[in-house]
Amino acid sequence: MFECMLMPADNKATLSYFGSAEAVKEEKNRATAQKTWVIHPCSTFRNYWLVIILLITFVNVIIIPLGISFFTADVQYSSSWISVSVVIDLVFVTDLILNFRTGLFQDTEAVLLDLKIIRNRYFKTWFFPDLLAVLPLDYCILILVAVGAVDSQSSIFAEIRMMRLIKVLRLLSLLRLLRISKLLRYVRQWEEVNGWDVGSIATVLKFLHMIVIIFLMCHWNACFQFMVASIMDFPKNSWVRLEGLVNKPMSYQYTKSMFRALCHMMTLNYGSKVIPKELTELWVVNMSLMVGTVMYMLVLAHMTALITNSRSSEVLYNNKMNEMKVYMRHYRLPNSLRDKIFNHVENRYRRKWFDEKAILMELSEPLRREVISYNCSSLISNMPLFKDVDPFFKWALLEVVDFELYEKEDLIIRRGAVGDCMFFIERGDVEVQMPTFSKILSDGEFFGETCLLNRKMKRTANVLALTPCRLYCLSVDNYNKVLARFPDMKAHIQAVAQERLQELSETKAKAKPTQPHRIVFRSVTGVLPKFR
Repeated sequence: MFECMLMPADNKATLSYFGSAEAVKEEKNRATAQKTWVIHPCSTFRNYWLVIILLITFVNVIIIPLGISFFTADVQYSSSWISVSVVIDLVFVTDLILNFRTGLFQDTEAVLLDLKIIRNRYFKTWFFPDLLAVLPLDYCILILVAVGAVDSQSSIFAEIRMMRLIKVLRLLSLLRLLRISKLLRYVRQWEEVNGWDVGSIATVLKFLHMIVIIFLMCHWNACFQFMVASIMDFPKNSWVRLEGLVNKPMSYQYTKSMFRALCHMMTLNYGSKVIPKELTELWVVNMSLMVGTVMYMLVLAHMTALITNSRSSEVLYNNKMNEMKVYMRHYRLPNSLRDKIFNHVENRYRRKWFDEKAILMELSEPLRREVISYNCSSLISNMPLFKDVDPFFKWALLEVVDFELYEKEDLIIRRGAVGDCMFFIERGDVEVQMPTFSKILSDGEFFGETCLLNRKMKRTANVLALTPCRLYCLSVDNYNKVLARFPDMKAHIQAVAQERLQELSETKAKAKPTQPHRIVFRSVTGVLPKFR
């Protein structure tokens, strides 16, 4: 049961990331084939664990500076508060260990599951920041002082009283704020797992990220300003004493500190009529003003870039969709058909409009051939007709295949129609329906190839899309044009074709009669079906 939770989950987000149920199944098999257990980043366990760590980390980066600055020593080092902190630290230690066995997303489609590479990459990137964020240095020193291993009156601490020692230990607790890096990383992973890193949702989340970061910066600034005054025992000229905040309720102290921090970071004023007089306090105000100015500039620049540049393809997509709406409104298409058209366009472009042919033409011929080969070379190689052929002949075929997208229950091929093309399945499931039997084809398979062998042969089966399908189409005309450029391949392909036709005849002869499938034609497609 637990091993199943470490495998890729069967949910909408995973299907969207890998493309189809068959691809998810292959990914599960690949994960199962690992010699040692590895937590897949798309697994149910990882999904729940990310939620737990995100919540705990967000609470930590808020509570830790709040406790260091405003909690009294009795509260900060009480048994209940220390117990909670120890439990939270243990959770982060567990997360540190699990990172050595958690797969990683890559720029390519495949997920990294090699345990050795995962460990080396983690050691080179985030291991040491995560390690510093979980080391309880403050509690360790406090325990040593409590048991007498470190004498508070020794030469090391001769000039530091116990209360001052506790305040210094509070500064060591600031190391836990390094967990903010974990928060940012895990938010990104959560978006990748759930498919929220693209489209309009990603834009909204980026704005939310900025708002959260602005809040955290202001929160930390407010806590830091009060903490500095607290460590100095609230000098006579400090802003805390002049504002009359000593021995006030914590909520009142925090509210005044937050107001002061906001005034600094927005460069409005000092937050009060009190002008800083202490040298340390002057430097704190200088840092607050500088951080606020830089943050204001970065946020403004980021928001401007986000609006003007990052959504260019989405703006073009929305313009195209508006044109479609005008077209459908002009011809008064029913709402159900409009929804199907919108779904088709969204699945095709994923809310990002692009001209694939124009993009490919911008590339050099070797690069274009490499891209096309990466997309569908394995599909053509699976076809017996094109096995053991000249690589240049195969590349020529790849250059003339066209990408097509079909929605669920689209009729891709109609029985009785004259065939003019064949199809290769990149992602999705189709059902080949004949009067005597039916067959389901999935990723990497093909259908409709008989038209390449005999142009006059009519279709003998209906082919229905069971799921949204990503197909590559090879037309008879393009096939014949390529074949004309390679006359030496003609005899080889004809020999293979004769064997293929004989195999098809034998398969039909051996097929047992079954009850014919009943096909109900309903207007459920995203676009008008192509009968070929």
